[in-house]
Amino acid sequence: MLSVIVPTYNERENVEPLVRRLLAVRALLREPLEVLIADSASPDGTARAADGLLRPEQLGRALVISGPSNLCRAVTEGVRQAQGDLVAVMDADLSHPPELLPALVAAVRHGAEIAIASRYVAGGGIAKWPRTRRSLSWMGNLMARPLVGVRDATSGYFVCRTEALRRLEWQPIGFKILLELLASARPASVREIPYQFADRQRGSSKLGVGTLWCYASQLVRLYVQRGRQMGRKGHEANVAAS
Repeated sequence: MLSVIVPTYNERENVEPLVRRLLAVRALLREPLEVLIADSASPDGTARAADGLLRPEQLGRALVISGPSNLCRAVTEGVRQAQGDLVAVMDADLSHPPELLPALVAAVRHGAEIAIASRYVAGGGIAKWPRTRRSLSWMGNLMARPLVGVRDATSGYFVCRTEALRRLEWQPIGFKILLELLASARPASVREIPYQFADRQRGSSKLGVGTLWCYASQLVRLYVQRGRQMGRKGHEANVAAS
């Protein structure tokens, strides 16, 4: 079974088209599909709207996450409650096409540890982004590439084994879940599936100065952790050789 986790905050107007497209995808998957809308107590009624669409179709349910809006907390709770052996994480704003799910699932079922929806491999791309945002995205991925070795480490759309996310120890600083997973689990087999990113048509973007600061802090922390790991391995090798 595939469990799709969609973290949300004030995405009510995007829920109906998202659920409609996920229903169409369910007919294409060769396995059961569960959708969990993990909503951070949106004041616009996102959770109520999602639940009213998902339950009658037996497609899934909405989860209400208490406390301040927090992407990691929402995804963590979704993973905890997921019934599938595979989990997908995607955005609710329709920038991540649900129609790509069968290809991502097939990649994991055929041996990849993680399948990433990638904007930066051949066939992928971004539509109608201003130059400044394109540059920020490109630089963010360039900075992460030595650490994780993939083209689109900042993608918010991926599929992996549920247990891989359940084993992940979340840090309080950081919102790029895929980056955290790649850096911590260091998977041997990763597939990047190209897709065309389309910016949201409804609602407002969550990107801001605070988001950029969190990403930079997360990246620094992960590089420091990797340096410490390499230092310990070097020390252990020296001790073994002496």
